[in-house]
Amino acid sequence: MLRSDDEKRISRPIVRIATIGIAVGVALMMLSVSIVKGFQKEVKGMVVGFGSHFQVVSNRDNIGRDSQRLLFSQEVYEDLKKLPDVTHVQVFASKPGIIESKQGLQGVVIKGIDDDYDWKFLESVIKEGERWSADSAETEKIIISKLIANRLQLKLNDKVSVYFVNNQDDARQKNFTIVALYETGLEDYDSQYVFTDISHVQKLSGWGIQAQMLVDTVCQNGMITAGALAFGGDGNFRYSWSNPSWQGEGPQFIYATKDTSFYAVVRDLAGTESDTAFATIDFYNDSSADPCRPYKITTRTSGGSQQNYIGGYEVLINDYDKLIEADDAIFKSLPYDLQTHKVTDRSPEIFSWLAMLDINVIIIIVLMIVISIVNMTSALLIIILERQQLIGTLKALGSTDSPIVRIFLYNSAFIVGRGILWGNVVGVGIAALQWKFHFIPLNPENYYVSTVPISLEWGLFLILDLFTIGICLFAMLLPAKYVTRISPIRSIKFN
Repeated sequence: MLRSDDEKRISRPIVRIATIGIAVGVALMMLSVSIVKGFQKEVKGMVVGFGSHFQVVSNRDNIGRDSQRLLFSQEVYEDLKKLPDVTHVQVFASKPGIIESKQGLQGVVIKGIDDDYDWKFLESVIKEGERWSADSAETEKIIISKLIANRLQLKLNDKVSVYFVNNQDDARQKNFTIVALYETGLEDYDSQYVFTDISHVQKLSGWGIQAQMLVDTVCQNGMITAGALAFGGDGNFRYSWSNPSWQGEGPQFIYATKDTSFYAVVRDLAGTESDTAFATIDFYNDSSADPCRPYKITTRTSGGSQQNYIGGYEVLINDYDKLIEADDAIFKSLPYDLQTHKVTDRSPEIFSWLAMLDINVIIIIVLMIVISIVNMTSALLIIILERQQLIGTLKALGSTDSPIVRIFLYNSAFIVGRGILWGNVVGVGIAALQWKFHFIPLNPENYYVSTVPISLEWGLFLILDLFTIGICLFAMLLPAKYVTRISPIRSIKFN
């Protein structure tokens, strides 16, 4: 039956149509799975790129764009790195701000990143310029999106003013140079996020204390006047001087007859990490004891305690499907004052939308399987009707219904299998070509990506093949049972 070359049989074109129908259906199923999974991976990858799979933050932090300060812990940092499935850990800090240009203002989220930042995502979406190198991280450089650049008519190497709002609702301004422009197609993110070194966010947010020493360069009445200033923290500063008799910020009056050094440790009521300011009075003429002879002043600080604070830790894992398990493992490893935010918690609307795309795939698969079943049912009934003489002859020779039914089921399995094979060749072939050469473009303003995304899900392809052939053969049982109604006498007489 399978090798028959009789062109006069009416079942021949019907079988061909059924085979083509199955092949087209399977090809469409493969393509729909590849495109939807590819699109989901692309969008998920971009969302994760902006904020990683998890953010470990203070318990006082909500799921917002304004980081609450968190004292960096090397122990927590290392413990997170050791967890199963964790591939990378990095620190971050984000604050709302405003970019100003001659053309206007734009509200943004300023994300501060450190030397441990994983640049893979950001480098993949940079369209112009390049990221700063590790040895130049302290310079005033910033990466913005092409969307923001177009709105404010900015370009590479332009200077822009960025305003930070710190915890005292005090806006602080700093100038940056644009070193790169990125573009993802996710307008909600492109219109918000800009990237700079974390040190700028730490300092301008006023998270730590920054102490300064002021020493008068003019000696009066044998006394040199000194005082201390501080910024950041909660603003309620307490000063501890190297001279226990000195109180407050000053002024302190110093009677010095030789080179003298002193310092002030500044704390606040909120328990912010302290900072220390140092000063040295260096007389040019060491042979004299005159306190007002010429001298020079050298001042320095311990660098400010803001460098000890971060917005949180970002954690990347090796498999998005392990998000829930990784969340439990991370949470159990944290101290009581920390919490985790999953990427799905930060952008629930995007992930709900992506999950709904699976419904489209299910609908396509169901429709294609139904079409395949209808095609095969029609073809099988025509084959059975066409082979009535064979059926009658076999029954007349003593054959039972079961082996005859199996003959037609085997025939159906061959036809379905051939259709599935060609469907795989066409569907997977087109998907593989698109994955390799990206020849089908898309408008990123509407679809977030510039070409049709593809993910070759070999496991799903195999499941679809097995499921399709299983359902089709199961559906063939009913038309195959028509064999039991064919009478040997009538079928032989019919011919």
